[in-house]
Amino acid sequence: MGAGRGGGLDQSLIHVLRRLELIEARVRAAVARRRATDPETDDRFRGLYISQGHVDRLLAEKSVPAAPDAGAAKAREEIEAAADAAERDGADLRLRRLARNFRLDEIDIELVLIAMAPDVDARFERLYGYLQDDVSRRRASVGLGLELCGLPSSSAYARSRLAAGAPLVDEYLVQVEENERPVLTRPLRVPDRVAAHLLGSDIPDAVIAALAYHCEPAMPNQAATLVRWMSDESSPKSLAYIRERPGASGAALASSAFAQLGRPTLALDLERLRTEDDVPLVAALAAREAGLTGAGVVAGPVEVLIARGLPAVRAFSEMPALIVLVGARSWDPGWAREVPFICEAPIPDALQRAELWRRNLNGDTPPGLDLSGTMAQFRLTAEQVHR
Repeated sequence: MGAGRGGGLDQSLIHVLRRLELIEARVRAAVARRRATDPETDDRFRGLYISQGHVDRLLAEKSVPAAPDAGAAKAREEIEAAADAAERDGADLRLRRLARNFRLDEIDIELVLIAMAPDVDARFERLYGYLQDDVSRRRASVGLGLELCGLPSSSAYARSRLAAGAPLVDEYLVQVEENERPVLTRPLRVPDRVAAHLLGSDIPDAVIAALAYHCEPAMPNQAATLVRWMSDESSPKSLAYIRERPGASGAALASSAFAQLGRPTLALDLERLRTEDDVPLVAALAAREAGLTGAGVVAGPVEVLIARGLPAVRAFSEMPALIVLVGARSWDPGWAREVPFICEAPIPDALQRAELWRRNLNGDTPPGLDLSGTMAQFRLTAEQVHR
């Protein structure tokens, strides 16, 4: 358990699995409490009808959270102390990174773990069904999630963590399903991409993978102005626009800036969008992917979004992530509420183009070839050279 690809211990996975062990301990305690008051533990029709004994138990129960467990609190402290030590040794703990990047509090993290538990260990499906008196309900509901967190179902704050406006919901980290049901019985689901990320996967959601491409970064000195803007901590930075001319690449410029700041690049080719794609959903999933990986987003051409209407443009320009839009048009103030940082992508000179070719050819250049002279006639962007 917790072994990495090379056979070594994956500290991030160990951290997630140990936190799930705490959830299992709470589920065991909840099952024990239920057994102590359940008159029909062996009823094979359980969940299909409500018996007189079940009604009596429901009327006798008090909706009071379980008392804090000192042993569980100590176990959690030990897990987090080990996580602190792992981070000091340079480990990247994905659960903690998730909390930082999406501004989650401890209740949010607990709810994520409770909701994803059946995707990691199938036993939780049946245990959740037992605790909800319904074998068909194999995911934790809002009510069960709050109960396992030790929170009263009447707490406005606790319920707000799973409502619109909360990071878990707005950032597509937890889905609250079956909205026609009362709030407390709505099931919780962690999207496959989020669960896979916490378990160590770097494969993006299929919607994002269809648009993503490798972006060859521009020369570092070309992105100096953009890097200074991104590095300025005097005000929050989230939106930039790079205007492109023939032979220039705004995406390459953005990728270079992200790299200099230690960020990966999530480059999206918007020309790959299909007619049936829901652009606001695509933007939301892109923002989530950026949050999961710590990437900066560069997307274009903006003309594709313009053709789909202002809501499509704003879905990208106002996403909760650092995004650089690129396009050939001048910036229109109506495209976003925020005033973006605006710059033009420089056209590489002959020497810079030659260096770009050298990087992509990986030394496979015929002896005596004058790259600068030979390639001077081509006005290709960094992406075109890479292809």
